[in-house]
Amino acid sequence: MYEYIGNLHVHSLYSDGTGSMEEIASAAAKAGIDFVIVTDHGTLQALREGKEGWYKEVLILIGMEINRPCNHYLALNIEREIADNSQDPRKVIDAVASQQGLGFIAHPHEKGSKLVLDGDFFPWVDWEVDGYTGIEIWNYSSQFRDGATSLLRSLYLGLVDPQRAITGPDPETLRIWDEKAQEKPVVGIGGSDAHAVKVTYGPLSREVFPYEYLFRCVNTHVLLPEPLSGKLEQDKKLIYQALGSGHCFVAFDYYRWGKGFRFSSRVGDRQGIMGDSLELTGPASLEITLPYPAKVRLMRNGILLKQKRTCRWELTVDQPGVYRVEAILPVRYWRWKPWLYSNPIYLREPGIGAGL
Repeated sequence: MYEYIGNLHVHSLYSDGTGSMEEIASAAAKAGIDFVIVTDHGTLQALREGKEGWYKEVLILIGMEINRPCNHYLALNIEREIADNSQDPRKVIDAVASQQGLGFIAHPHEKGSKLVLDGDFFPWVDWEVDGYTGIEIWNYSSQFRDGATSLLRSLYLGLVDPQRAITGPDPETLRIWDEKAQEKPVVGIGGSDAHAVKVTYGPLSREVFPYEYLFRCVNTHVLLPEPLSGKLEQDKKLIYQALGSGHCFVAFDYYRWGKGFRFSSRVGDRQGIMGDSLELTGPASLEITLPYPAKVRLMRNGILLKQKRTCRWELTVDQPGVYRVEAILPVRYWRWKPWLYSNPIYLREPGIGAGL
C-alpha cells in the first residue's frame, strides 16, 4: 500500500479563512504533507474557478462545509453546492449522497468557549440520521477552543504550550463512533478546521494557528493501492475511494509522524486492512505496526481488550466485533499524548453482512 498524508477540513479566503489555494499548498509543502481538502462554508466557488488540482508536489481537493448553527457536515467529491438545512440534516446527507459524494459529521461534540466567537459553538445534535460516510472524530481547532476556559489559560495555551489543550478525540465522539460502527461501517477522519485568522490589536498583529502549523498536527493518512500519478482525476478518485472505504487513520503528527502505522487482519487466506470487513470463519490474526514505540490499545466494540507498550504486535482473536487501535505516545516531561487512531476492521460472524 502507498501512504499519503492529508489535512482535511480547511478554510480559505473563499469563506472565512485567509489563505489562497496557492498559499495553502505552499504551507502544506513546507509542513511535509501530500494533500489538502478545502471545505469552505457554503460554496464551491473555488472548484468552479478551477482551483482544484496539483500545486507542484501538493494536491488540493475542494469540497464544502454545510450548515451553520449546528449539524455541520463536510461534503466531499461533489460538483454542485448544497443548501444549508440545520433543522433537517437528513436532507443534507441525502443531497450529498445523490451526487455520489462523501459526507462526514464535523466536530460533533464541540463545546466552545465564552472567550472565542462570543461563546458560539457548533455541535451535531441529530443522531437519528443515517447515510453519512463517517465522523470527524478529532478536530484540532475545536478542541483547542474548548480548552480556552479562562483568559489566563487561553494566554498560556496560545503563547506557551498550545498542545496542552490537545487531549485526543472527545470520549463521547469515540463512544458514538464505536456504537454506530457496530451497526454499519463508519469511517473516522481527523481535521484541522484551519482558518489562519489574523488578529490585530493596536500595532500588534498575530496569525492564530497558521496553516503550516496546523498541517503538522491532526492529519488523516490514506492507504492507496497504487501511487499518486500527478493526474488530478485519477488521484482524486484514489484518495476519495480510500476515505470512503476507511482505508485511512488519524494521526497527531506534531511530536512524531505517524507514517508507517499499519493495522491489518488475516482469516485463513483472506486479508484485510483498516476499513475492511472479514468473515470470521476461524481465528483471526491481527498485526499492528508503529513507526515508534508507544502504548498501544486494542479496542473491541469500544471496550479496551488488551494494551501493550510496543512498536509491533501480533495477536489472535476469535470473537466477532469491531476492532480498532489507539496509540499513546510518550513525549517530553514524562507526558503522554494521543497519537494514532485507526479505522476499524470489522470481523463478522459467517453469514452476516458488512454491517454488524
